[in-house]
Formats: sequence, structure tokens, C-alpha cells
Amino acid sequence: MKVRLRPGSVARAEDLTTACVRECAGYLAALDDVAAPEHTKLVAAIGTLVAEHTAYEPSRERSLDALLNVGRLALDAGEVRLARRIADSGVALRASSEGAWRLRAQALEADGRAAEAVHAHGRYAALAGERLDDLPFDGGEPIGVAAFRTQLAGRGVCVVANGEDIAASGLGGRIDGYDVVIRVDSFQTHQDGTGERVDVHAVSHRSGGPGWRRRARTRLVFGEQPAQWRAAIRQRLVPGAQAYVGDRSLSRPVRDPALIGEVRWAADPSTAFVVARLLDFLDVSPQIDLVGFTQPGQLRAEERQWVLGHARRRDGMRISLR
Repeated sequence: MKVRLRPGSVARAEDLTTACVRECAGYLAALDDVAAPEHTKLVAAIGTLVAEHTAYEPSRERSLDALLNVGRLALDAGEVRLARRIADSGVALRASSEGAWRLRAQALEADGRAAEAVHAHGRYAALAGERLDDLPFDGGEPIGVAAFRTQLAGRGVCVVANGEDIAASGLGGRIDGYDVVIRVDSFQTHQDGTGERVDVHAVSHRSGGPGWRRRARTRLVFGEQPAQWRAAIRQRLVPGAQAYVGDRSLSRPVRDPALIGEVRWAADPSTAFVVARLLDFLDVSPQIDLVGFTQPGQLRAEERQWVLGHARRRDGMRISLR
């Protein structure tokens, strides 16, 4: 949807917001399970938008904030079409809105429109005053190997796989009981199945899922090539979603000659294997458990062979490296 809004055109702004409210109403009408966990926050946000839009004296600032919040939650729920419609409207409502351009970049990326997403991110970066070789504003404090080792030292660590098997395992309570919980790539959390804690999120530069937007204390971004890593940091790191972010020294730990330096592994090893190999190498945690990685497809054959060869114990879905 391409709409150009003249500055000060209140009537046009109201029409544009009304169109988005109608789009949201249509989405709700077609929704099969409003109470599903992935929909509840989005439904509540739509309610806030409707309430603001129909207020006796609506605020344009609050309306835009409510609109963009719906767009962000739509992306989290996998509703890419709705998120794109709202992002386009946000940009049309206020072309100088950093939040609108960032939402547009994320929605376009989720829709597979990479070139347009890069352009939208460039607009966001210009408005935010970002230098493209820096972390996004409030992108987190950069940490290196020593600082990450300190976060793990003396603490029991659990790395959680993705997939239906772990979601149905009923291990959520045990997982959340570890000192440090690490999740990988486009993870989902469920209180009973996977647990809900996210202390560390490890993610490949190729992953475009909602994991980037989920709150984590520390985020590690993996990419073999410096350009790949920098692009992911610039375009996908969400301001405020992490307190710490791994710097370049943690971007390719398995093959980096300055760290582990094992070049025999695939050029892009799986994220879970990189984490397991890094934890084993740092060797500062009294307990290192991999949960859910006994299932097919979680690791490559040679990675699985290494993990099983270094396992101290196996117990159901759990592999213990320490």
C-alpha cells in the first residue's frame, strides 16, 4: 500500500488509521483461536489501538505508538501481511518515524524482500543517526570472549533445541532451573515444554526469525565472514532486546584461529554445535547439558558424532558434556 500523506493532513491521517483498524478487525474475525499464546498479546494490542482511535480526543502520538506496537506483535505472531500493511501506514503517517522505518525493514525482511528491507533499514539508520559500522542505538554492550567466559564461570548451563519434540517434553521446569539457559536461532518458549528463560540467544547471521526480537540478556551472532556478521548486527539486532552482544571475537569461534581454530568443520556449522563446542572449549561450567539434540535433524552427522563422542552421560533427551 503506497500512501503519501501531506504534512498536517489530519483527515488523511484519520482515514489511514481507520483503514488499519479495519484491517485489524478483519484479521480478528478470521482468527480461529484468539486465546492461543502467540495471539493474545497481538489481540490486546489491537484493542489498545481501537480504543485510542475511537477516543473522544485521540492523540496522534499515542495512535502511532499503538499502531507500531500492533505491527511488532504481528511479526512476532508470524502475521507478516498485517505487519507490512501497518508498517507502510506508519511510514505514510510519519515519514520521519524511526520506529515505522525499522518495522518496515523487519516486515520486508520477513516477507523475503531483502533489497527493499535494506533500503528501509538505511532510512531508519539515517533517522537514528547510526553509523553503519556501529551497533544500533541501545543495541547492547559489546562483550568479548573474556566477558562471556565470566558470565558462564561456575554456573550450570543448558542449551535448548528447537522443535516439536522438546515443546512436548514437559521439561520446562527443569530447563528454567539451570543457572544459564541458552536458546538458538528462531526459538519458541513454552512454560511447560521448553521453559521461558532466555539468558543467552545464539543466532546465525542467516536466521531471520522472531528470535532477534525476543528479550535476552546476551545475544551472540555467528557469521564466518566479517561482512555477513556486520550486516546481521546492523539490520537485525533490535535495540533494547539485549543487554550484551558478542563482539567480532565471538562471531566464528569454531574456525577462528584466534579461538578454537578447527577449520575441518563446515564453513557454516550449525548454531547449536558452535555453542556446544564453545562451551566445551571455555571449560568454566560445572554442568553443560544439551536438551533435545538427540532428535534427528538437530545436528549434522559429523557434529552429532563429536557431541556423542564427548558426552559424559545421556539421559532421555539430555546429553551432558560435563
